[in-house]
Amino acid sequence: MSPKPLLSLNEAATLLAVSPKTLQRLVARGDLAVIRVGSSLRFSTGDLEAFVTRHRSAVLTRFDAS
Repeated sequence: MSPKPLLSLNEAATLLAVSPKTLQRLVARGDLAVIRVGSSLRFSTGDLEAFVTRHRSAVLTRFDAS
């Protein structure tokens, strides 16, 4: 089994439909896992999927409570 390729900052931002700066803020706050390769940020698709899942649940819970 070969490892999945890592995404660059721009690729990950495009996948999540946010700006690269927003993605950098999420990383700085510790909300999103990142792999540092030198001075570059790389993201695994698994970490991005986990981030979306965590936040999807929070949003649905908030709307369900109304």
